[in-house]
Amino acid sequence: MNKLLEVSGLCVALKRTAQPIVNNVSFTLRAGTALAIVGESGSGKTMTCKAIMQLLDASRFRVSGNMQYGEEKPISMDDKRIRALCGTKIAMIVQNPMTAFDPTAKIGAQIVETIRAHQQISRRDAYASGVLALENMNLPRCEQLMNSYPYELSGGMLQRIMIALSLINGPEIIIADEATTALDVNNQSIILNELEKMKRSGIGLLLVTHDFGVAAKLADEMIVMRKGEIIESGTVYDIFAAPREPYTKELLAASILAREDRHD
Repeated sequence: MNKLLEVSGLCVALKRTAQPIVNNVSFTLRAGTALAIVGESGSGKTMTCKAIMQLLDASRFRVSGNMQYGEEKPISMDDKRIRALCGTKIAMIVQNPMTAFDPTAKIGAQIVETIRAHQQISRRDAYASGVLALENMNLPRCEQLMNSYPYELSGGMLQRIMIALSLINGPEIIIADEATTALDVNNQSIILNELEKMKRSGIGLLLVTHDFGVAAKLADEMIVMRKGEIIESGTVYDIFAAPREPYTKELLAASILAREDRHD
C-alpha cells in the first residue's frame, strides 16, 4: 500500500524550559489503513497530532524531526503552504465537537467558509456542496441543520457534521482525535462506521484513542505512548494477542473493564 505520511524522530519541547513533551516518535501511515495511537491522558498523543498539523504555538513549542507527505515536508513549510495542505490533503476531527464550532455562526456559514477557503467556488455552490456533504453522512433535515447554531445540536450530531466537514475537500489523511469519547454508545457506533467507510475508500486514518475497543474495531497497526514516547508498536493483532510491556497490559485490562461496565 502507498505510504501517505512518514514521521521520523518527531520531538516537541517547551521553548522556555526545554522540557520534552514528545520524544523521538516515528511511524508510517499507509493509504486505506488505520494507525491507532493509544495511551492515557498526557501521554503525548494529541501533541503528536497537533505537531503534524502545525497547530502548536511556535512561540511556546519547539518542534523538530522529519515528516514526509508525498513530496512535501510539513515540518518545514511556511504558514500559507501548511494551511493549504492541512485544509485539503490532511484533515482533523478534533476531540470535543461541542467546542469545535463557532457558537455565534450558523453551521452552514462555517461550512461555506471552510469550502471557499480552499476552493474557487461561489457561496451558492459552496452551500449546495455543504448540504450534499451532510446528506452523505445520512443526517436528517440537512437544510435545517445548515441554518442551525451549534448550541442547538447534540454532540453526536455535531461530531457527524465535523466528519462531513473533514471530508469536504477530499483529504487523503484524516486525523481523528478521540472522535468517539464524548458520545453515547449509539453515536459511537455511527461514528465508528463512518470512519470504517473512510478507510475502505482509501483514506489513511490516524486514530488517537485511549480505548482499545476503538483500536480493535478500526486499526491495522498500533503504537502505544507513555510520557511522550512510543513504548510498543506493532499490528493490532500482535499487541492484543501478546502485549510485551506491562503498561500496555494495564491499559488493555483497564479498557476491557471500562467496556464491561458500560454494558452492565
